[in-house]
Order: sequence, then C-alpha cells, then structure tokens
Amino acid sequence: MARWPGQAWPSDLLTAGLARHSLRPVSPQPAGTTSMSDSQLQRHRTRVTGEPARFSAAETGIDDNGQRLHWYRSPIDRAVLLELNRRNDWQPLLHNLGMLAFSAATGAVAFWAFHHLAWPWVVAAVYLHCSFYGFFGGGTGGHELAHKSMFKTRWLNEFFLRVNGFLTWFNYINFRRSHARHHQYTTHHDLDLEVMLPLDFKWHAWIYGFTFHPKVMLLVFRQLFRHCFGRRPEMILKSKRERVLFPASDPEGLAKMVRWARVLLFGHAALALVVVLSGNWILLFLVTFAPFFARWFGILTHVPQHIGMEPDVADWRRSTRTYLAGPFVCFFYWNMNYHVEHHMFAAVPFYNLPRLRKVLEPDLPVAPYGLFATWREIVDTLRRQKRDPTYHRPLVYPDARNASGT
Repeated sequence: MARWPGQAWPSDLLTAGLARHSLRPVSPQPAGTTSMSDSQLQRHRTRVTGEPARFSAAETGIDDNGQRLHWYRSPIDRAVLLELNRRNDWQPLLHNLGMLAFSAATGAVAFWAFHHLAWPWVVAAVYLHCSFYGFFGGGTGGHELAHKSMFKTRWLNEFFLRVNGFLTWFNYINFRRSHARHHQYTTHHDLDLEVMLPLDFKWHAWIYGFTFHPKVMLLVFRQLFRHCFGRRPEMILKSKRERVLFPASDPEGLAKMVRWARVLLFGHAALALVVVLSGNWILLFLVTFAPFFARWFGILTHVPQHIGMEPDVADWRRSTRTYLAGPFVCFFYWNMNYHVEHHMFAAVPFYNLPRLRKVLEPDLPVAPYGLFATWREIVDTLRRQKRDPTYHRPLVYPDARNASGT
C-alpha cells in the first residue's frame, strides 16, 4: 500500500531487471507543447528531486541497458508550464506557518487540559492534536520540501525541511533518494522503492490508524538506532533497498544520512529528558510520539494515491489517482490529492497544482470528489480485484475519444 507518515518500508524490492516490465512509448506531442530531450529531462528531474534522475547499474544491481521508462505526459503549452513552475515565498511560508500554528494551538489546548481538566478531556485533546500533527512532515509537507519545488528562496526550503523533519522523525535524505526512484518507476514491480506490490489494503489497518501501530514504531526506532550506532556500512545498511539508495561509491551520502539520524535521535532524547524532568511528560505525546498515534486521517488522504490502479504502465493516468476535495483536505494534504498532475510535472509547486489540473483536465480521467466517493471507488475496485486480479477500473475521460486511455 502507499506510504503515509511513520510507515516503514519493505526491504527486498529490487530482485529483477527492467526487461520484465513493458515499456510504453510516449504518445506524440502536439505542436507547441513540451517535448524535452533526454538531457533536459535529466536536468529537470535532478533539479526537482535533488537526486540524479537515474542510478547506474553498479549502484542498483539492475542492468537496464541505458533505457528508461518513456512516460506519457499530457500536452501543455510551454509558456503555461513555465508560469506554473514559477515559485514564490509567501504562499509556502503562510502554509508552513499555518500548519505549525495549528499544531501548536491543538498542543496548547492539550497541555492546558492536562493541567486543568479531567483525564477524558486530556485524552480527547491529545487525540485531536495527534490526528493532524504529522501533516507538515513525512509524506506531505516534508514530501514537498524534499522536492525543492516549494520556496523560491532555497534556504527557506531547507530550513523548513529540517524543522518539519525533526518534529516528525522524517529522514529527508533517505526519502529524497527513494522518492527519485518512485517518480522514475511509479508502481513498477521491483523498481519502485516506495510502493509495495501487489497493492492491497488490510482492513485491520483502521484499528492501527485510529490507535497506533506498535510494530511500525518498533521498526522505525530499530532502523534509527542502526543508522546512528552502526560502525560499518554493512551494519548500517541491512536491506537491499538501503544498499541501492546508499551505494559503496557514495560514502558522503551515507555519512549525511547518519548525521541526520543522530540529530533526530539525540535531539528527541534531549527533549524527552527536559520534559520529563520538568514534570510535563504530556509533551512526549504532543511532540516526540505524536507522529505515531491516530494516523487515520493520513490513511484517508494518502492511501488513494496508487491503490487499485494499474501497475507496470508508463502512464500516470492509469497508475495514479487524483481526487478532488474541499479546502480542509487540500490544506492538510498540501494539494497532493492532485497526484496524477504532481507525477506528470513534479516541478510545479503544490500551490499551483489546482491550476495545472484545469489546464490538463481535458486529457485526464474524471476524478471523484471527496474522500467518501474516493474510498467508495477504492472499495469497489479492491472487491473486484479479489475475484479478478487483472481488473482495473475503466477510466472515464471528459472527451469520449480518450476513453481508451491512449
């Protein structure tokens, strides 16, 4: 299933070569629309993700003969795309500060309740706080910051990436590398390092979503301790996934990841010591452990990204889901519900994705509106796929001529 904040990754995904997967050619682009050369795409992806667009066969263990997936992108006027790619500082600054202020406010209410109200009110206040706490880090705000596409001013992007990352245990160095491959090989078996295939959703996950998942917490902290205290690379990097992301040829990348892991662990340990000695142990649940509790809203918003969609195709319209939503969901989810659009043009900052949707809409599948309609579609699709694993929901396009998805 798709990732949400705090979820650990499986370790053994890269076991086969690119030859196992069908590579779909790019559809012809109309005149006057974007058509990037290989070198332009390489520079574009490197700028967007902060990591190289492709890894060598020596780094990945995958010999793809220099080939890459030729992704379909909806036609768009170059001038329009350049305008949508334009970043500013005020919109992301307001969004980041608004998100942090919301969590500070809910945390303050919970802290006040801890000192003045009965325990049921404290539990309710802490639960509300944890339900929305992680949305400025991990797979949402941290995801956008990791793309380096949010702020016009680079240092603001890196500043909030570190602040938000620290508060949510988000190892952005690790994420930037895995996410580069997720954009390269979205939902392709053995190549996408962020989506487990076959995609499925276990309904008992809701129990963990409304409470907490002890196994995930244990895996996260076990990995963090290994990254902090491993003496040799083979002790730090236990999984094939980690060895792909941090090859022996890049010791500096591994050193950066280890340094940030130590900042997370020692920083939170110092914070925990201070709050416990001060008698305000409730702060442990409002900051240190908040990302691990009450992840239900994260499940609702994040899981629809790829679940039930078609894997192993080089067309994000078929492998990725966009759903429309109101301002509340869009605010907390940083407009990542426009997920097809984000994958097609990852350099477009999150605050311009609704405008990008309007431009591309004639060439995109009709999207469900709201979380209820989206999950109704997901449930129906998963039920059909249990009977017929080859089933994928037919995509409906505004123009009937595109109904075949070609």
